[in-house]
Amino acid sequence: MGTVLILANGIWEDEAQARRLANSADLVIAADGGFAKALAARVHVDLVVGDLDSIDSAACRAISASAVEVRRYPAAKDWSDLELALDEALARRPAEILILGSLGHRIDHALTNVHLLERGLGAGVAIELVDGTQSVILIDARHDVADAHVGDRVSLIPVSESVRTTTSGLRFPLGDEILRRAASRGVSNVVDRLPVVIDVTSGRLLVIHDRPGAGS
Repeated sequence: MGTVLILANGIWEDEAQARRLANSADLVIAADGGFAKALAARVHVDLVVGDLDSIDSAACRAISASAVEVRRYPAAKDWSDLELALDEALARRPAEILILGSLGHRIDHALTNVHLLERGLGAGVAIELVDGTQSVILIDARHDVADAHVGDRVSLIPVSESVRTTTSGLRFPLGDEILRRAASRGVSNVVDRLPVVIDVTSGRLLVIHDRPGAGS
């Protein structure tokens, strides 16, 4: 399988973006309340996962009247609806997983969802959080930022206590240098030229890519 799109119940910056992502995905999974957002945005969903506590009666009727598959879990559980949806996606061994709406006003949810990216490293599956013009991935090896444009902002945030990395294409390059988790050195770099390559030789690094022109 190529791409799985997971629709979470966070903030959706752009409903048109959600439709574009869904139209190009091989499978669309809604994590609980993500289905209600998908319904309002006219986004096709193949599978709903969760305890359904964030889905109103109208959305429940829509599920019943459609061919959407449902994996329902009890409300008292040890996992978030998004993690359960991610399990469903990983079980299909896709080439990549995109997650829309995983960030928002709940800091605890946002931090947890960022850390769920580690599941992709363990499974050998690329997972990307998409939030409007921004995306978040976690890397522990070489990464080519294929969709970068000059002027984009790229922040490098260590998840490990320290990360050794080399970069090219950024205004402030790193040459086999250490970024530390308890420091802000990797924040707000800028794409100066293409290609942009980030090569991690030890540790795990979040790459946050902001494409201001993508929202215009």
